[in-house]
Amino acid sequence: MTLEGSYEGRVWKIDLSTGKLEKWRIDPQTIKDFIGGSGIGWKLAADLMKPKVDPFSPENIMIFNPSVFVGTLTPGTPKLILITKFAVIATEDGKHFIGAASAGGRYFALGLKRAGCDHLVITGKAEKPTYLRVTDDNVELVNASDLWGKGIQEVTNELVRREGENAGVYVIGRAGEKLVRHAIGIVDKTNSLGRGAAAVMGSKNLKAIVTKGTGDIKVARPEEFQKISKELRDRARAWHFRPTWLKMGLAAGWRDFIHTQYPGKWPKDKWDKLYGEKTRIETLDKVIPCISCVNSCRLRWKIKGGDFDGEIGFGSPFSKSATSGMLLNIEDHRKMIHLVKLGNDEDGIDFYTMTRMIDFVTTLYQQGKLTKKQTGGLELKRDYDTYLKLWKMTVNREGFGDILADGWMRLKQEFDIDPQDYWYGGICKGVDFIYDARPSRFHPLMMTFFTRPRPHHGGAHTRTNSPMKPLGEIRYQLERWGVPNDALERIFTPTPYSGKFNVGRYAVYMENMMRVNNATGLCSIYTYQAMIHGDDIARLYSAAMGFDVTAIDLMKCGERIFNLSKLINIREGFGRKEDRVPETWLRPMESPEGKIVLMDYYATRTLTKEDIEKILDDYYDERGWNVERGIPTKEKLAQLNLLDYINFLQT
Repeated sequence: MTLEGSYEGRVWKIDLSTGKLEKWRIDPQTIKDFIGGSGIGWKLAADLMKPKVDPFSPENIMIFNPSVFVGTLTPGTPKLILITKFAVIATEDGKHFIGAASAGGRYFALGLKRAGCDHLVITGKAEKPTYLRVTDDNVELVNASDLWGKGIQEVTNELVRREGENAGVYVIGRAGEKLVRHAIGIVDKTNSLGRGAAAVMGSKNLKAIVTKGTGDIKVARPEEFQKISKELRDRARAWHFRPTWLKMGLAAGWRDFIHTQYPGKWPKDKWDKLYGEKTRIETLDKVIPCISCVNSCRLRWKIKGGDFDGEIGFGSPFSKSATSGMLLNIEDHRKMIHLVKLGNDEDGIDFYTMTRMIDFVTTLYQQGKLTKKQTGGLELKRDYDTYLKLWKMTVNREGFGDILADGWMRLKQEFDIDPQDYWYGGICKGVDFIYDARPSRFHPLMMTFFTRPRPHHGGAHTRTNSPMKPLGEIRYQLERWGVPNDALERIFTPTPYSGKFNVGRYAVYMENMMRVNNATGLCSIYTYQAMIHGDDIARLYSAAMGFDVTAIDLMKCGERIFNLSKLINIREGFGRKEDRVPETWLRPMESPEGKIVLMDYYATRTLTKEDIEKILDDYYDERGWNVERGIPTKEKLAQLNLLDYINFLQT
């Protein structure tokens, strides 16, 4: 028996070493337990991944999971989730986390589903540079020797030329080929997919994946599904901020961003003049939607004037360039956007990690804590040419760049430099954070950065991402997502260490919600702006799959998925000691605007490390886990029907 809905549980496993393709289907009960999409992806990871495998081993697997609603009329559901053991060195003793990365796009996820593949599992290592061609009921290994060494945009254009205009493409750049641990790949030119995943692709000699199918995406109850989808599209079109969003895409968030992601080196009025809305509009060329999105956020930009006049790039450059422009003290925004282009369109390397590591080592050099001998004779100056040189040396693993290519932990190993000494963003499990909790305040997303197996925002956005939202609005959103009344009372009982609501207890449901979003495909913008809620997703899912669920049911599945993702990482040796608040956050940020300290969401008090530990205790308690160890209990696994994986706790 199989389910006849928008998700059918079709798994394709390709071994790059042999070219052998296996196919099977997930049984209906497992689908009901794990939703589909990345929920099943985590089940596949638990069943197929061997413990303690090196990320660059042919035995490491990559699981590409187009989400349940991909290919339907649901607004804002383009997501594909990639699950793998990431190349990032997470700890001093060399552990690596197994995590998930998400991306939207126009054709890549759709092409997989229309080809008949709900999960593409890749293992082994190709003998020579290769790309995968995924078409109707087939996966073919194609020689990519002529594409190896070329940039992402060039290869994407060539593969679309070969395979057709509507081909979906995921491509890695030179950094991935060179196994740079924070390398990224790009989906359909516009969406990055996971720093550290592209290096795993490179280790497999896999340059790209091309998808193009012709099958239909069906739903179990079409009339009902169409009615609900139209209701949600109309609601999204009525969003009050939509006209600005359509005009500026992700560049529209500057009014919040200038306060919440402030690095503290320049006065805010100077930052606004150099990198604010006026500058953004001048550079923006086109706003590009993902498939099924009615709002649009990805960008095509064109640099005007300066050294890079006429240069065109894709993605979302503005928040990246604004933050790192201040960190590196580069006042010409065009130079920073050029670096974004290098990262997204050519080299395939994470812009955030790269610019922050450059900032860190340059600062250390100026302080005399890093010497010219240690940098291989390179003088680290505070100028753009030096930054470019460091960038290219890292991409090509040349000299001192070879150390940077291995990330934050390699710096510690080589020079006894503590990454926690870096002054901005925060670092956990070998990953630097996009946001700093001091200017952002300690809202629940900040918490999930260090409680998630892979430290990243990963789609976990709610109303609390914007500052000072009323408690009633925050609570209403959780109610619509099926959070039980007793949990709501615990969340909204004030504490002296967390403020007017309990961030640790809230973060549990935020993470469960994120797993539902990723499995079904809902973009985080729609939850962040409260356009679509859990009860809406439940109605859609019921109509799509043909069996009825509630928001509470989906959140229970989200809890099951999250616990399983944690179990896999516990087997790899992770526990509470790795769920560590960045020490950076606990030090005041000195800025022209005054000292900026870590505060609760409503800025009623300064938080200490002891406060954060109490909040973390509450988080584990709300999950029903062992608080001291930060891992699930046998009782919790029994509640979630996960006792088959209890041996994962025996590390």
